[in-house]
Amino acid sequence: MNKLKIAFIFIILLLMCAFYTISYANPEEQLKVSIRAGYDNTIRIFSECPVYIEIENTGEDFQGEIQIHVVTGYVNKTNYVLPFEIPQGSKKEFFMSIPITTASRDLEIKIVQNNEVLLTKEHKFQKVISPKTTVVGVLSNEANRLRVLRNVNLLEKPVIDRNGFLMPKYPSVNPSTEGGKLPIEVVELNENNLPDNEGMLENFDFLILSNYDTSNLTQSQITAISNWVDKGNILIIGTGENARKVYSGLSEDLKPFKINGQKRIEMPEHFADFTERAILRQEMYISTGSVANGDIIIGDEDTPLAVNYKYGDGNIIILAFDVTTSPISYWPYVKDMWEGLLVYNRPVYYENTDNFTYGYSSYLSNIFDQDVFPFGLLCIIILVYIFLVGPVLYWILKYKDKRDYSWIVIPITAFLFVGIIYLGGYKTRFKASVISNYSIIRLDSESEKMNINSFFTIYNNKRGTLKVECPSEYNFEFFTNSYYDDIYHGPNEDFYVTSKILFGEPNKYEEYGVSLWDSVRANTDFIREYNEKILLEDIEIKDEKLFGTVINNTSFSLEDSYIILDNLYISIGDIEPKSRKDFAIPLFGSEVNSNFEYFLNELFEKDVFHYWVDSDEERQRRRRREAHYIAYYNFIQMANKKRDLKGRQIIFVALNYDDIDYDLIVNGKKPDIYNINVIYTDKIIPYEKGEKIHLPKGTIKPVLENQQAFYKQDNMTYYFHNDIEAMFTFYILKGITVEEFKIDWTEPDYRDIYNRDGSESKLTNYDIYIKNNATGDWEKIDEIFKASAKAEDYINKNREINIKANITFDENLRRDAVLMMPQIEIKGVAN
Repeated sequence: MNKLKIAFIFIILLLMCAFYTISYANPEEQLKVSIRAGYDNTIRIFSECPVYIEIENTGEDFQGEIQIHVVTGYVNKTNYVLPFEIPQGSKKEFFMSIPITTASRDLEIKIVQNNEVLLTKEHKFQKVISPKTTVVGVLSNEANRLRVLRNVNLLEKPVIDRNGFLMPKYPSVNPSTEGGKLPIEVVELNENNLPDNEGMLENFDFLILSNYDTSNLTQSQITAISNWVDKGNILIIGTGENARKVYSGLSEDLKPFKINGQKRIEMPEHFADFTERAILRQEMYISTGSVANGDIIIGDEDTPLAVNYKYGDGNIIILAFDVTTSPISYWPYVKDMWEGLLVYNRPVYYENTDNFTYGYSSYLSNIFDQDVFPFGLLCIIILVYIFLVGPVLYWILKYKDKRDYSWIVIPITAFLFVGIIYLGGYKTRFKASVISNYSIIRLDSESEKMNINSFFTIYNNKRGTLKVECPSEYNFEFFTNSYYDDIYHGPNEDFYVTSKILFGEPNKYEEYGVSLWDSVRANTDFIREYNEKILLEDIEIKDEKLFGTVINNTSFSLEDSYIILDNLYISIGDIEPKSRKDFAIPLFGSEVNSNFEYFLNELFEKDVFHYWVDSDEERQRRRRREAHYIAYYNFIQMANKKRDLKGRQIIFVALNYDDIDYDLIVNGKKPDIYNINVIYTDKIIPYEKGEKIHLPKGTIKPVLENQQAFYKQDNMTYYFHNDIEAMFTFYILKGITVEEFKIDWTEPDYRDIYNRDGSESKLTNYDIYIKNNATGDWEKIDEIFKASAKAEDYINKNREINIKANITFDENLRRDAVLMMPQIEIKGVAN
């Protein structure tokens, strides 16, 4: 009987094993998996890639993980993990957002249960877009009418090293400093693939919305577009006969052009003026409405056809016509119109530098605020020990006639003092992981939004796996690739998984094989509403002085603050929380500087010969200076590069050291965080029509058109060592009628700070010329040239004043010569 029971149990176990084997021997029969990724199977390097995984479960209820392995370096992969569950007999689609950092076309998708890989799928992208290429997203029911955009060539964007350096989002329109032109990439969008978060929208540099019913979009998609524009991108909205459906789902802040009607007119000559091309003699529908505070790109006050609006750090361009309908869509020169519109908001120039502090990686690699054992106290303890084990111990033991005890007393005393020093030093050691955080915070007082862009270096306080937990709302991105690389190296089997990101609440990041105090880098960029404001009040210019008040309604202090007024830099000082500071500063005094680097040198008392003095005070001062430096070159200067003179722009900038609580957990504990924040906000003081305008020297910067003929130091000084020609352009902003201007080439804007021999730079070897557009000739001028009666003769149709200098190199110089930079002063009226 017992034998029968044992046999029966054995048979049951065999059947159970057989059933289990049948159920899971071929997971593809139970789980049918299909993959969609990218936009039309296209991805862009340094952007988020949408991945949609559809799973149909024909078997029992299933719980497991979706794992996506992505190439992130020469031999590295990152494993992105999403836990999921799917009931029996159901079909579900799962979404994952995966950062793309290399040109690899391969994704490896795995279905995993209990650490066992049940199913593997390979996905290959058809196209990989370089980060240098401009990408335009099109949201339209007639997207095929916009294929002409593929024929538009724009200057390539600067290559971005995401792990160490930031670059301006768009290149300037000055081609002398840029690479070649590349055709733009066009991606067709709809309500199904349009991202619902601004991070995913960073795939695109422009969004074009025309002939599309925006009521089909979700509120999260509309909010994502709003935040995406706010962060510095450009939205172009076509209206015309389809204005009602285009405006139907948009929030009011995305509709700055208030439409009050429509009319049918013949295609206006304004298009010919904008493109310098012949137009079609056909009628078209246009929307009519109020321009308000916009800048007219095409048209005039009576017939505004394209209007630009500032929106946070970005721009919205409203077109009064539909770009997908006739005659615009059939116009032979519509490509020229698009090229003009797409480059309109690119700055005339931006300042560049070769200084290593241009990026944040080296900046965050040093922590200067850590506690150290006081050196003076350490010296006192050592002196006391020497005194005790020397004369004191000798005298006591001699007096007690116990000198044989010295071999016991001295080690005990040494052990005691070593313990005292160890206990004192123990309090200064790091007991948890360490994070160095640098944040740039832009406050928009009109929308009451703040954009926080934070960069982290996270140091591992143990050997092995570094584990970081971060709330999913901040969408942290961890940098797993050190450098931009558009070349894919080797087959997949040559790669190793070196990091893992588990999506959930919170998100969890793991980096394998991290040495003690080695680090990883991360970034987050998000927008939040805020109530506490920094206000610029009672700003006015009177008697050549800037008067005003900065009101700090926030609960944090503002340190080392300064103001940028029309490209002039003015120090304000520190402002306490919940306080105000009045100022009255001469615009033409020594307190004002037109060169940012020299302004910082004076603000932080930089002496080039003592810059590397390794004192605590000097390191702290250097750290504060570099915080301003990085923020200006990567963020603030782009807010300062306006195209139209609507009024005086004032930008307020300050440092702050408060903690932005991201609720990070590293290796199971709260880390020690060292913060430095750069906060900035701006305000436009509008000009009244006909108001007299005086732009002092330094307000409009000269653009060196042939920079490639010179070489440059990190202090923005240009050098040469042979006879040379220097070509300069002053770009005159729209909105001012110039009545008089004066060019001054006697005071260099960029001084040679290395010149300590007391010699003066002179212009005896400069032959200076200005282009007279009325005659077409280059007129020879003196070092100071003033034009008043016929000032307009020297301003071309692109609102440029062109000057040049033929320079003879002084062979007696024992070093390279410094290029003297011209300056311009302008007087006129607002139009």
